[in-house]
Amino acid sequence: MAEMVGVAFAFSYIGDAFHGSQIQPRVRTVQKDLQIAFHKAKFAGEKPLLRLSSRTDAGVTARMNVAVCVIKKSIWQKMGDVRFRRALNDHLDDVVIWAAEETSPDWNPRMASRRIYRFRLETMRQFNKPHDENVILEVMKLFEGTHDFTGYCRPEEGRATTRTVDYCKPWRIDGRLVGFEIGAQSFLWNQVRRMAWAMSEVAVGTSSIEVIREALEKGEQPPFFGLGPSKWLTLWAIEYEDISFTDKFGEFFDSLSAPPVRINGRQFEIWQQSADHEQKQLLLNSWLSCL
Repeated sequence: MAEMVGVAFAFSYIGDAFHGSQIQPRVRTVQKDLQIAFHKAKFAGEKPLLRLSSRTDAGVTARMNVAVCVIKKSIWQKMGDVRFRRALNDHLDDVVIWAAEETSPDWNPRMASRRIYRFRLETMRQFNKPHDENVILEVMKLFEGTHDFTGYCRPEEGRATTRTVDYCKPWRIDGRLVGFEIGAQSFLWNQVRRMAWAMSEVAVGTSSIEVIREALEKGEQPPFFGLGPSKWLTLWAIEYEDISFTDKFGEFFDSLSAPPVRINGRQFEIWQQSADHEQKQLLLNSWLSCL
């Protein structure tokens, strides 16, 4: 019997091209596109086993997600990182695999030590109005630590709602508050987007630090319960104890344009469209060095 190896690989994708990352019937997903690419590349069997690290909703972009496949060791040794990636990228659209390395056949990408997301708050309409930035920073600090996030997620049956947030800190470009970066070993469904919405409600004064603190302490839904738009959320990085891809991909959201000052509602909508296109363009440009 041929000796097999696991190949762990890091990839990124444009969120609104897919109905999420996980396999779903009759819709395009990231995992489905990856499986089709493996089938066309013809080196991983008829039904390649692909395990993804993180689930993302429709519209959420990934700078870095991670998966693993199992292939014959002889094939991997012959191909190596570059040829492995090229063989798959030739059959992919809106997704690019940018790093790969050998691991054990039973390596589990779900067992990450930390997942990191970034959310671009400045693109939300609430932040186009005057607000106290220091209060938003206080809200970020409130989310750190171990809490029952029932009020800040879409609960799933049989899944505990207590999570530990390692950090939630401001994301800045040239001193401008763009949004926030958050890191934890695991997140609940919609957790980061609901946290973003909570910050937006505080920004316009329809919620407060006290309301958020009480919801976290009691594990209850706050009065204002919404979702930040998925297009402004990015799965930024995934960290492991035994493997690292984080130094193999350059920054690309380091030059995002600031929103114009004092613009009306329609103008802000147009700027949002421009900001969306800019994010995609920066991601596409970053892929050029990966292919």
